[in-house]
Amino acid sequence: MNRFFRGKWLDEITQGMVEDFKASRIREKRWGGQKGSTVSVVTVNRALSTLRLIYNYAERCGFQVSNPVKHVEFFRETGRERIISAAEELAYLAAASQPLKDIARIKLDAGMRPEEVFRIERSNVDLGQRTIANPFGKTKAAKRKLTMTEEVWSIMKKRAGPSDGKYVFPSPDNPERPIGSVRKAHDGAVRRAKVKPAFRLYDLRHTYASRAVMAGVDLPTLGALLGHTTIQMTMRYVHPAEEHKKEAAKKFENFKALRRY
Repeated sequence: MNRFFRGKWLDEITQGMVEDFKASRIREKRWGGQKGSTVSVVTVNRALSTLRLIYNYAERCGFQVSNPVKHVEFFRETGRERIISAAEELAYLAAASQPLKDIARIKLDAGMRPEEVFRIERSNVDLGQRTIANPFGKTKAAKRKLTMTEEVWSIMKKRAGPSDGKYVFPSPDNPERPIGSVRKAHDGAVRRAKVKPAFRLYDLRHTYASRAVMAGVDLPTLGALLGHTTIQMTMRYVHPAEEHKKEAAKKFENFKALRRY
């Protein structure tokens, strides 16, 4: 990205320049990839996201700049979402170290974003009401209160008790800051559990969403739980498993049978 915008001030970069960057970058050859392979849409989207964050930060700092990425359409990413099965979940959690195991359980039971789990503050955990308040987020919908499942409540009872620390999951390097990543622990757990194809930590959120729908949670409620602003966004997270598709077909057959005279 630096090659395209080097020497430009923030207020000099226009939406047209960003569109040119997007079109040019997607055609570039991929370093270390197979012969003839080009940069993926995911790589380009992440670059656009980074540029957008730079402008958002500049605006928060008081600079009068217009975000040129605001109306740029990102490439559609397909095939990245992964729903893990119950067997994969058991193998993964058995292989996971702490605090990854607890973080993963919270994501599977509450559907929180990774950074939301990392930044849980003890003051935002109400063990009596069994709720976790998330005061962070770019939108009003992201700032929400979630009800804990029994397993999540047990985790919080152990971790969010009396302590001098601010965070439920403090950084091992600085207890005054939240943990920043569990990427290495996650990759190691997936490898030890021999789960193939591998999945991302974020896919636990997708898994939660799909399981919630299968359990009968309606989309407006699920959207509120996930912190989404639109139903369309929520629909992107719902990926029914094959066995539930078969179950849906059986339900439809039963419906048809009841309709016959």
